[in-house]
Amino acid sequence: MAKYPPYVEAYGRLENLFTRIIEAQVPPKVTQDFLYTKLGLKSSSYRPMIPFLKRLGFVDPSNIPTAHYRNYREKKNSKIIMAERIRAAYKDLFSANEYANKLKKEEIISKLNTLLGTPADDKTTPKVAATFLALVKLADFEAKRVIEKEKPKEEEIVVDALGAQIPKLGIAYTINLNLPATTDVEVFNAIFKALKENLLR
Repeated sequence: MAKYPPYVEAYGRLENLFTRIIEAQVPPKVTQDFLYTKLGLKSSSYRPMIPFLKRLGFVDPSNIPTAHYRNYREKKNSKIIMAERIRAAYKDLFSANEYANKLKKEEIISKLNTLLGTPADDKTTPKVAATFLALVKLADFEAKRVIEKEKPKEEEIVVDALGAQIPKLGIAYTINLNLPATTDVEVFNAIFKALKENLLR
């Protein structure tokens, strides 16, 4: 029996599925209830989508979203992540043609029949090809992933009397002051005056 690459019958609904995945929060697990209540995908045609997501690497065997799932939700990288997942899931197709994503449906079907040893009138390879092309529409095979790096904090520089640059260091002091039990204002004035003259210069 031929081992087909990932495919679904309702390949025309894949764009809607992945659009909803970007919009919704990442769930603890991707379940039928999640598809129904959180993603609003109530049609029974979406039920095979969970095993399909597993084969693409978006969900692990325990139905827990993977790093690929989380990274896909970042819109700036979603098409790149999809391209990476397509290359992994359909690696045999890309081994046969490096630019499989640019092939037409009939060319993909022919290539799949050759790879799988299936006859020209096989009923499943057209579904695989249609699924593949539906995913390709959501992918970018040319772009590179955007990785944001945290900018290092600029070090504040001061210049001494000779013009040499010196990193400015911030030093903080904590002063604990025990005040005497008195209502005489002059006592407090004398204490704070001494602080100002001796410590707060």
